[in-house]
Amino acid sequence: MQIFIFYIFLFLFFFDSVSAFDMESDGHVKTGSQYIFDSPSLHKDFDSELQLHLGIGGNILNKDKWALDYEIETKVSQVDGPSEQAELRTETNVDIHRSWLRLSKDSFQFRGGRQEILFGVGAIFQPLGLFDTRDVSGVIPEAHGADSFRATWYPSDVSLFETWLVPAQIGTALISGIRGEAVLGEIEAGIVFQYHPKSDLEDFSGYDQEVIQMGYHFKGEHEIGFWNESRLDIETEPSSPLQFETVFGIDYTFELGEGLHVLVEYYFTTRHSEFGLTDLKGQRTYHQLGFLLNQPIGIDIKWQVFCLYDFRDRSFQLVPQIEYSVTDNLFIYFHGKAGGNINGNKTNGRLYQRTDRFNGTESSIGLTLAQFF
Repeated sequence: MQIFIFYIFLFLFFFDSVSAFDMESDGHVKTGSQYIFDSPSLHKDFDSELQLHLGIGGNILNKDKWALDYEIETKVSQVDGPSEQAELRTETNVDIHRSWLRLSKDSFQFRGGRQEILFGVGAIFQPLGLFDTRDVSGVIPEAHGADSFRATWYPSDVSLFETWLVPAQIGTALISGIRGEAVLGEIEAGIVFQYHPKSDLEDFSGYDQEVIQMGYHFKGEHEIGFWNESRLDIETEPSSPLQFETVFGIDYTFELGEGLHVLVEYYFTTRHSEFGLTDLKGQRTYHQLGFLLNQPIGIDIKWQVFCLYDFRDRSFQLVPQIEYSVTDNLFIYFHGKAGGNINGNKTNGRLYQRTDRFNGTESSIGLTLAQFF
């Protein structure tokens, strides 16, 4: 990655000396703290973070239908509190969030470097989120970039084919995949295939498994929005055990106030007992329900509530948030988290756990300030 960044700056220097290119800067700073109710013994009560994103991007050249553009974004963060004590987050971290070059001509694009690889239609549950590390219920959800190469072809304005290679960081092993998307009438549809060898990419789920993955999604609207996203994993073991995940979702905006948006998703997963991933309770099959409600109030305030419920162990999470726009670029977020078990017992579940070590599902209330520039 350091070599790739060097080449980016080399490109910038070279083209700056022979031709004009544009450069724009952007970023944001985010700082906040949350009080943890019933924080585990020997852990701090407040979990705090200061995060700074600084980036530049623009076009290097645009000639004879060829275009070369770039983006470089750094991330600096400082964390203090139980999440750092439990080693869920690093106290001080300086990293390249994104850094890529993209070469385009007509309907073809080639992009290499650290970049987001995001697709699928799931809003809360994302079976096709193969490289998605976002906390969708968090403040300003962001995905970590993956060092990769992508080639994309747009046969028409409503279709694409894309392939990618991601170094697995184990020898010369490469994660490789291909997908296609198209709008068919009033339905958006897509299919995905990927070979995933064992890797050292610990940020991504199932990183240490060798699997063949395939999936599909579709999304449409008829009075209400609807979608389905599914994935099948085949582990490359002698018995070839399977894992299947699917999510069904609908959403609708009611004419209440300035519009009350309601989104519901049902998530189901099942796997053979020989499949490598193990569940918290050793169960091979479970299913969950997710809700998202949000509504603007005037032009300055927007509230939202995430609610997740597990049918098997009866655990739940409730995540409310209020966004207040001080200016066009300055935002204040009041947020909280409440977890538990509807049976009232203290049994640990998938969505809420009581442990001697901080795990991130504890109930909390907090305030975050974000300034974009």
